[in-house]
Amino acid sequence: MKIRFLRWYNALLTALLSILGYGCSSEGPEEYGCPHADYIIKGTVTDEAGTPIQGIKTTLKNLYGVSPQNGQVLDSFLTDDSGKYQVYDNGMESSQTKLIVEDIDGEENGGEFLSDTLDINHEKAVQTKEGDGRWYQGSFEITQDVKLKKKQ
Repeated sequence: MKIRFLRWYNALLTALLSILGYGCSSEGPEEYGCPHADYIIKGTVTDEAGTPIQGIKTTLKNLYGVSPQNGQVLDSFLTDDSGKYQVYDNGMESSQTKLIVEDIDGEENGGEFLSDTLDINHEKAVQTKEGDGRWYQGSFEITQDVKLKKKQ
């Protein structure tokens, strides 16, 4: 008798859970992927006196725990004559995103400057375009100004 009761109980429980599981999965289409957004990182590169520096290489990299030499390059840009740069990242927000700033022209454009590596703070991002309500979260801008020191 006890075995018969357990069989009926298990059958009833299985039927009930199947109905509930089906009801939960029929809410809408399933999607696969991960959240992503477009990020524009921009700013001005200056010397310690605040003078804009032209020709400085700005490189945006995702490092994922590796050295800056081995990171994945997302975008690269040389500063214009007013020291401005703008690089793009159309991926996921990551705490491993770094901006690497290098003087590649030597003595030209105001002298030789030391390289610098900066963390990109996604918390300072300003949303400029709405997402689609699914995986795409929209477009964001991050302003990151850089002051470089001259080589001694």
